[in-house]
Amino acid sequence: MANSERTIERAQLLARLVAERAGLLEQLIGLDERTLTGMPFLDGWTVKDLLAHVAAWDRWELREMRYMASGEILDLTEVRDTDAFNADVVAAWRDRTLAEVLAELREARAAWVAWLQALLEEEFFRQRLFGGEDWSFPGCVEVQWRHDAQHAAQIAAWREAEGLEGKTGGKSVLLAALAAAREELLAATALVPAEERESRLVCGEWTLKDVLGHIADWEWLCVEGLRQMAAGHPLQVDYDGDEEAWNKAHAAARRDQPWQAVWADFQAARRVLLDVLEGMCQADLTRSFPNQWGSESTPYHWVCSWLTHDREHAEGLRSFFGKSELSPQHYSELGK
Repeated sequence: MANSERTIERAQLLARLVAERAGLLEQLIGLDERTLTGMPFLDGWTVKDLLAHVAAWDRWELREMRYMASGEILDLTEVRDTDAFNADVVAAWRDRTLAEVLAELREARAAWVAWLQALLEEEFFRQRLFGGEDWSFPGCVEVQWRHDAQHAAQIAAWREAEGLEGKTGGKSVLLAALAAAREELLAATALVPAEERESRLVCGEWTLKDVLGHIADWEWLCVEGLRQMAAGHPLQVDYDGDEEAWNKAHAAARRDQPWQAVWADFQAARRVLLDVLEGMCQADLTRSFPNQWGSESTPYHWVCSWLTHDREHAEGLRSFFGKSELSPQHYSELGK
């Protein structure tokens, strides 16, 4: 396989890894902290327990991959009894707060992904046999994204069975899910070669520059509405409901902007959105306001729409470039 093809394959794998984590966290939207930390979910675990379990396996994968990359023999002693390993992890984190577990979940994944990105391609794709199984790193990555996807499906089924829909969740989860969705989008944009950002059509008639300009424009609209509600005012934004016309007008206004200008605005919109959110407490997020479309909005559900927007465009980019589907490897090692 040529180096360019390997570069693309690794980018696809990492994009899928990040996407499934965003999907897992999106399943927590609308669930309050009491539900996430006190309601039994899976074999006596709460959702918070599950998140600690997921983070622990990311830490374990990073540690074992480092061993293998340095030429050491894979040591499965710690996880030979997966039930015991999982139980120990959950017990260790049971008295920690949800915010602490969410932070560990993000830090464990960030450390692993950063290490994966820094690996030489020949090291990433090297065949690694152990105990009659292939422990090559692409397979290890697939195990983890399948693990996230499995647990996301379990949470979705549990939510439906318990009727846990249409509620307002906590700020810490909202921020974690927002960050994961943006990471998913950025991983998908990495599939576009730098020299093609302004020329290659990746979404209908739009280039990547157009897509990110479009996302930035909608995010500024989100900021406009969020600021109004944060100030205690009804939602009245500069949008008449004609989505197609709005998109065309804003895309045309950005047509001659260079990549760097669009990229800077894309980043600025997110910084401002997070700044506004930072100044809002949980009660602020749950307050209901009339809007210009004749219904009610809460800041929480308003922001959730932009989380979904990031994920939709990330999925569109991954679909355009194709998805990496590898055969399952050592999946049972993770347990649960």
